[in-house]
Amino acid sequence: MSGGAGVERELGYIAMRLHVLDALALAVERRVELVDLVADAEDVGAAAASLAAWGLDDAQARAVLDLQVRRLAGRERERLAAERDRLLARRAELGG
Repeated sequence: MSGGAGVERELGYIAMRLHVLDALALAVERRVELVDLVADAEDVGAAAASLAAWGLDDAQARAVLDLQVRRLAGRERERLAAERDRLLARRAELGG
């Protein structure tokens, strides 16, 4: 495999993970609404469809619905933000 293909693969991973982290950040920010949305949904599919109103796509909705409640704690929120910062820095290093 060439170095270029490896870089492209890493940039693809970074883009996908940042996409998910954006959704998780929104979920943390709107956590009270999220709990109500999930509790009021008939099933997981309905909850995912409701998340589309937040502007989330299927992959993001799935990540939000898989979110563990412990990730709403302060240190976990900081960890998510730190991961995002690391990925943005790495993307810049790779020229993406």
